[in-house]
Amino acid sequence: IPSNMNAFASQVLTQLTVPPGDLIYYIVLVFAIASALQSAFNHWRISEFPQARRAFVGLGVLLAAEMVMFVFSGLGWQNIIDPKAILPPMDRAFIVFSIIWITWLYAFPETSRTADAGAALLSMLVITGLGLSLLVWQPQVATTTYNQTNDDWFWQIVSIISILVGIGILLIRKPDSMWYGIILLSLGFLGHIGHLLFPVEGNYSGIVRLAYMAAFPILLTLPQRFAVPATSSVNNAPPRPSTQKQDSGIVERRRYSTDPKTFHAMLALAAESNPTKVSQAITRAIAQTMLSDLCFMIYLTDNNIQLVIAGGYDLIREDGLDG
Repeated sequence: IPSNMNAFASQVLTQLTVPPGDLIYYIVLVFAIASALQSAFNHWRISEFPQARRAFVGLGVLLAAEMVMFVFSGLGWQNIIDPKAILPPMDRAFIVFSIIWITWLYAFPETSRTADAGAALLSMLVITGLGLSLLVWQPQVATTTYNQTNDDWFWQIVSIISILVGIGILLIRKPDSMWYGIILLSLGFLGHIGHLLFPVEGNYSGIVRLAYMAAFPILLTLPQRFAVPATSSVNNAPPRPSTQKQDSGIVERRRYSTDPKTFHAMLALAAESNPTKVSQAITRAIAQTMLSDLCFMIYLTDNNIQLVIAGGYDLIREDGLDG
């Protein structure tokens, strides 16, 4: 039974490295990235969070790179290009490229010029390494398989180091949902270690591809790291006003209100003469106008060294808050 299981596992891994089975690998990756990209785009449209926009950009970069690999793999399958001469180094370079941008996506949800520049610089280094790898590989194409070359060993070590650095960055920065990123990178790490411990002939690694097929769907967690603003009632409060986009069917929260409650809040503010209640009247009027769940009035003390909350208003519960 164990021998049969080993034979079956070997057959599955082999199918992921030869046409047309290798196209399944690219289809799974493209589908996972594209699904996460669509989710990030919808999240961005509804919330306008900059984190969702960055997720959309990073996933777009990953999808563009994966589409390039998918197209070249299809051309190789149709013998339009020599797949053995081009695709093995591209396959390794794409994995390192993906590790860089996956780390960027999970570790830097907020704008960071240093991280952006670092990801761009490392990406250019990977492209440069790909060019050099192609030059080194060409004289060996007819005599050996890529898995048996020092070039493959080099890419595996670079991938492992990149993953460990990425996990280290996530553990240091501790961003939201960092464990999803760590799990994703860890699956890739296990694939690379398995490839080094159990080397096989061929131009691709079935165990590495299987690991990333299991890891990439975790990208679907990216757009869910930050909650979309609520458009319905909370704690039995009246439902939030919202508008319906006719062209896309996406429910989008309104930013301003002109309903009678807002008008009444403005009149109450104009009529308020008690200094102790002015802050509550102001925050109520602003909360009603801008549909802000919580609004606070904050001022500086005379010596400008302390912030004081004068009062606030909870729009969900429709209740004033003390300073």
